[in-house]
Amino acid sequence: MNKLQSIISINPQDYISHHHLSFQQVKAINSIISCQTSNMGSHKLVCECGHEKVVHNSCYNRHCPICGDFKKEVWVQKQQESLIPSHYFHLVFTLPKELRALAYYNQQVIYDLLYKAASATILDLSKSHYNVTPGFTMILHTWTQTLMLHPHLHCILSGGGLTLDQSRFKSFKKKFFLHVKILSSVFKGKFLEQIKKLYNDNNFALPKDLEPLKNASEFQMFLNNLYSKDWVVYSKRDFNDGQHVIKYLARYTHKIAIYANRIISYTNDTVTFSYHDRSNNNKKKEMTLSREEFIRRFLLHVLPHRFTKIRHYGFLTNRYRHLKVKLIKRLIARQTGIILPLIKVMDKQELLLKMIGKERLCCPKCGGYYTYNHEVCLN
Repeated sequence: MNKLQSIISINPQDYISHHHLSFQQVKAINSIISCQTSNMGSHKLVCECGHEKVVHNSCYNRHCPICGDFKKEVWVQKQQESLIPSHYFHLVFTLPKELRALAYYNQQVIYDLLYKAASATILDLSKSHYNVTPGFTMILHTWTQTLMLHPHLHCILSGGGLTLDQSRFKSFKKKFFLHVKILSSVFKGKFLEQIKKLYNDNNFALPKDLEPLKNASEFQMFLNNLYSKDWVVYSKRDFNDGQHVIKYLARYTHKIAIYANRIISYTNDTVTFSYHDRSNNNKKKEMTLSREEFIRRFLLHVLPHRFTKIRHYGFLTNRYRHLKVKLIKRLIARQTGIILPLIKVMDKQELLLKMIGKERLCCPKCGGYYTYNHEVCLN
């Protein structure tokens, strides 16, 4: 059993009954402790030689530490089709700490607004400064290394864009997209403008510690404080190669708040895990929390039902991606002579072999591959 699975499996119903949890948090707990156990039911694998193998089902909950790797690899394979021969930038848009409580109690609204404000910032500035539409992917993370709430968006941005008349591909400067002060100022303005609209439309749930914000003058003071702060938009190193982008994205796409390899030890009462202290030159440290506090922090990062965590914009918008990417590759080839070599995309069988290993997918008697039998074994 996975370490995180084991920790959550210690008296889970007792934890659920003593804490006010959302439906999605309860579902995450039940899914994680049941994953790949008889509680999830089983399916039968059958080889042509007649050998059979019964395998427990996975939960497929996106917060599960066991599930997700295969989905991530399938997703990564698909994204290779959208690569263009260009450099890429990595941007990070972060909400200030004053908004974290509001974000937690209004996750769907605030997280959607975070995507909307950040994407509009990039699209508008690309149009006004470069007269182009870029392509970019945004992925939400909500945690720090110590599992505290810290909503931020990772953005992988193409190093240029399609001109508005779609006649050429125009590149941004190799080491520079836009100054982070410009990005943060525009992002702040767009986000807070929408916050005001949501407040005026009475679309916020306010917990007890934020009840004073129901008063219009208090809320205005709250906004004024946010306007006076410098918001953080961080620009990381650029990528010279599309394959580096894919490998980097793979680290972020289907990631959960903490994995078993960071959990050093645990008992019925405490959990000790490692983390990197960003304020101390990324020094590796250890933290011990009560098991109850550890689970509480982990559950802070359970996302709303059907919330779309990975979103694409610009010429990577799902509706137009295939046509736009094909056009851009043709334009870049004509302008620079650079043609991206064809990348072999593995099918699902190859991916499973790569991730799980031949010994688990092949029959021990004849060496052939198992196939699914639709008969379900009710254990």
